[in-house]
Amino acid sequence: MRPFALVLLPTLALAATRAPAQTLAPLDALVAEGLAASPLLRARTLAVAREGAAIDEARGRFLPSVTANARASGLYGANPNLGALINPAYAALNQLLGQAAFPTNINLTLPQRQEATLRVAQPLFEPRVVEAYRIARSVRDAAVATRDVQRRQLTAEIQTAYLQFARAMRAADLYTSTVPLLDEALRVSERLLTVGKVTPDNVLRARAEQATVVQQRDAARQLADAARQQVNFLTGREIDAALPLLADSLLGFDARFARRSDLTDAQRRAQTRREELVQLDRASDALGGQGRLARAAFLPSINLAVDYGFQGNTIRVDANRDFAVVSLVASWNLFNGGQDRARVQQATLEREQLVAQRIDAARSITLQVRVAHDAAQVSHRAIATAGDRHAAANRTFELVQRRYAQGLATQLELLDARTALTSAQLNQLITTYDFYQRVVEYERATALSPLD
Repeated sequence: MRPFALVLLPTLALAATRAPAQTLAPLDALVAEGLAASPLLRARTLAVAREGAAIDEARGRFLPSVTANARASGLYGANPNLGALINPAYAALNQLLGQAAFPTNINLTLPQRQEATLRVAQPLFEPRVVEAYRIARSVRDAAVATRDVQRRQLTAEIQTAYLQFARAMRAADLYTSTVPLLDEALRVSERLLTVGKVTPDNVLRARAEQATVVQQRDAARQLADAARQQVNFLTGREIDAALPLLADSLLGFDARFARRSDLTDAQRRAQTRREELVQLDRASDALGGQGRLARAAFLPSINLAVDYGFQGNTIRVDANRDFAVVSLVASWNLFNGGQDRARVQQATLEREQLVAQRIDAARSITLQVRVAHDAAQVSHRAIATAGDRHAAANRTFELVQRRYAQGLATQLELLDARTALTSAQLNQLITTYDFYQRVVEYERATALSPLD
């Protein structure tokens, strides 16, 4: 099995670059590794980047646009030629003056055969551009909240999978340590049966106890292997990679819950930091922007356009063929069948729906925090009770074992005492890891994370 420090060395190095003064606990480093390797989280991050590009697009509408246009046309059919009107008049003037002062070969058809222009357009008053930018920012913030929901969910899943692995591994170790004693009890029973000091039911009882513990050990090992593969899957490792078993003192769940166990503060934090609420708030902002965008259609838009180019019946660029046009363009949609008003109403109703959903989500989160807090407190108190039960069962087993060595207790009493001790040890293990799991759920409900 690889040392845990070597397994998480890349993650710890990455964490050190982000926060040099902060040292992650081993389980937190495992979570950080999973967050960095998650394809689904990367997809959410790319969605955020895409919405960031949409903001850049919306911001670009505030800036002037520059467009180059070129046209070359072939003229067919009856095209009016202004030269047919001007040339006779100029010929008459030339006769009167007695000299060729005016040209008589003007060839000017409309439209002209070629035109090339450069247009610069700048919006001066365009409310829809402003609202589109605000909507894009709200959509981006909602995408960030969606990513953070996935991030916190993945954090809880990694922690839960590891706790399932650790609990199953420790249960397997517990059963493994019990098997030699049961093997010895079975051997002694068989010997005593041979010399006629016990009845066959003693042997059968010992064999049943031994088979039960072996079966439970094998089942625990299978659960540990499945949980290990789940952890490796969530953290982006090879499925069959080894996973170290951390000491409970390194997990730090007791200190984390003690530091954050105030219910009032937890509920206040959840109401301000739960990503689901942030997501609904930003979506509501976007729908508010949609309503303002629809209302902006009732206002005029004013744009400034400057055109500079060349035109003529032949493709030539010179100072005699250039032109410049400055335009102030105003547009006002006076009536379009009530479509804009209907869009305003749709956005208003959709936002009211989100407001109702937000209220329900806030109430649900308040309940989640309370339930998770109470469950963590109860499971934390249960650890002390489980410890007392373990101590009592352990002392009972020691006394029975001593009496058995002195011939004052039967083998059945010894097996019963050992079974009670194993049950107490297993109960203490389950109770401890149940508390750890409750802390994970409490931190998720209150938007707490050691990585924040």
